[in-house]
Amino acid sequence: MPVENEYKFALHDPDGVLETELQASDFFRVSIKQGYIRKGSRVREWTDLKTGRIRYIYTYKHRVGDDVVEVETDIAKEDFAALWSVRELDIHKVRYKFIVDGLTWDVDFLKHKGKTYFTLAEVELPRDERVVPAPPELIQPFVLGATGRHDKTLSNKRLADLSYARRVHSAFLSGGSDTDKILSAAV
Repeated sequence: MPVENEYKFALHDPDGVLETELQASDFFRVSIKQGYIRKGSRVREWTDLKTGRIRYIYTYKHRVGDDVVEVETDIAKEDFAALWSVRELDIHKVRYKFIVDGLTWDVDFLKHKGKTYFTLAEVELPRDERVVPAPPELIQPFVLGATGRHDKTLSNKRLADLSYARRVHSAFLSGGSDTDKILSAAV
């Protein structure tokens, strides 16, 4: 069973320093157009920014006990277009992917009209691992804070709402750790 075990970190990159560093790197990078269809279902158009190769992906996530089961499969462009037409909301991001100490890290720059409005990192851990590693040196200076396992504060679906993303960013900037307050204001 494919279990997702990821932890997320809010980042602060107001001057685009981290984004510029990652653009100059050899890290894998994709532009992602992601649409949410219904609870747990989403479709993505992944464009590899080095090769131009495009993948269309259907993903289903569902909580089972203390785990989140994540099933992904490639789909045809036509199927993506059909599902995209019935999406409830969408998000656009540029993702950089790299490996540190055997763990895969993603840094996402969420975009609105081509401009970054929120930056986050996530690390995917082995299924039963619960010890969250310190962020890699590359991103450490930009880390505002982290969320726990299954915490939805930094979920892309919630962060698709720009006003929510601004509130989350402000709460992390001010040192706020009261995610319940942030979540209660979510749409």
